[in-house]
Amino acid sequence: MSNRSVFWSIWLVALVPVILAILMWVTGIGIPDGRVNKGELVDPALPLVQWGGDPEQHTGHWSLLLVPQGICDSVCEEELEALKRVHDALGRESDRVRVMPAEELEIGAGIWVIDPLGNLVLRHPLSFEGKALLGDMKRLLKASRLG
Repeated sequence: MSNRSVFWSIWLVALVPVILAILMWVTGIGIPDGRVNKGELVDPALPLVQWGGDPEQHTGHWSLLLVPQGICDSVCEEELEALKRVHDALGRESDRVRVMPAEELEIGAGIWVIDPLGNLVLRHPLSFEGKALLGDMKRLLKASRLG
């Protein structure tokens, strides 16, 4: 093998991944669009002042906020107990999270995840699956140094 062919082989090996990456970025082919979160991501996150939250209750820690449809009844109490079980399943990270019921908020019914800065970041439906919410919370707490 001549020096010239070795030289061009090295350049080819180096340029092929770069060219493929540029093509993927321009065309979007081969880039995964799936998400790992099970809840509905609030994009962009709603700050505290937009959704009417209380700064003293919703800053400095993560919050799981239960917003029922109408008045909190026995079904609401069961959902709150299920949220507390998710909280307990967080283990040593559970001290970073608070579970709270809420009423009279105009953000819609559901289970809302609030970050330590008071932003609504994630929503689960009222008929949430505990494992899905637990997985989302573990992922958020692992990625965040806040709270």
